[in-house]
Amino acid sequence: MMARSLLIIPLIVLTGAVSAQSAVGVPQAKEESADKLNVFEMKRKLQDQNKNIQTLAKEVANVEVTLGLNNKKYLKLAEERARIEESLASARRNADFDSETLKKNYSQTKNLLMGVLLNKLENTENSSDMLARKVMIEKLQKRLADLDGMMKTNKALQTDVDGLYAKLQESMDTEKELLAVMGELEERRRELRNSLDQQTKNNADMKARFDEEKNKLAINQKSKRIVEERERLAPMQITEEIKIPSQPLSGGEFYPPIYSYQAMEYQKKGVTFNFHGKNEVRATKAGKIVYTGTLANYGNVLMIDHGNDTRTVLLGQFDYSVKNGDSVKDAQVVGFTNPRSGNGLGEGRIYFEVRKNNLAQNTYLLLDKKSLAKNSSH
Repeated sequence: MMARSLLIIPLIVLTGAVSAQSAVGVPQAKEESADKLNVFEMKRKLQDQNKNIQTLAKEVANVEVTLGLNNKKYLKLAEERARIEESLASARRNADFDSETLKKNYSQTKNLLMGVLLNKLENTENSSDMLARKVMIEKLQKRLADLDGMMKTNKALQTDVDGLYAKLQESMDTEKELLAVMGELEERRRELRNSLDQQTKNNADMKARFDEEKNKLAINQKSKRIVEERERLAPMQITEEIKIPSQPLSGGEFYPPIYSYQAMEYQKKGVTFNFHGKNEVRATKAGKIVYTGTLANYGNVLMIDHGNDTRTVLLGQFDYSVKNGDSVKDAQVVGFTNPRSGNGLGEGRIYFEVRKNNLAQNTYLLLDKKSLAKNSSH
């Protein structure tokens, strides 16, 4: 396995590199300035959008308050109208609307009374006839008085009925106008709510774009500072460490992670081992534990660093017995399979992958084939 080596680079070469980078610094500065302006403009638009949303929200709240007050007025008017209708019905029941009949009876009674009063006394009229005549006159006069009272009462009741009817009509007209106003307010509230929802959505989209641009600008600025720091230190640097690519992996370098398995599945990357019951899980090669954890819906994860930019990953139904920072030897037990079914006696799967320079390799080609044939129980 090859290690890193150092190459000595003349000072003048590095100084020239600094000059070359400085020459292209102007367009980079312009580009960064444009990015800052873009982020600033997006921030300004976002602030304006927030103000518009706040204004719309206040207007929606005002319309809803007005609508609520008008609704209370409408309910109050409806109660008042019900009382007027009840009073009107009672007045109509008590009123005699046949005023023509009353007038006709009054006229007939009056004519009868006048006829009796103007009738000349006959010579043969005796005291009994005179008494009967007197009684008739009194009855006709009383009848006239009753009819006159009934006509006055009927007129007063009719006035009350007319007043109540006019009041009822006025209340109904007011209700109608109020309903029209409430309909307009309801439509206005719906329009404002739709506009508010749309602007809120637009604001969320703009906020996401703003955050993306802001993060990108921050990353660019950080990268620029790193570059500037390297350029500042470059003239004083005598040597530069250049990493020579490590040797490629060869077949047969890794043992299978479990010694007994029923089946194996593989493609161009990792290998999946199907197992039954509880089995030992072993390190496929000596190294250092760099990660232990859980991956949702997949099971536990164990990662071993073997040096030379090579790591192996175990993922699946097993419980690890090591912790981060532990050093392990070849074939050392690092855990046990656990199918999580059948009280730990069922079937399960473990996925094994070799990664080189953070890239997944064709793991099957790197496994020791004799161990695979020996350990398979299929």
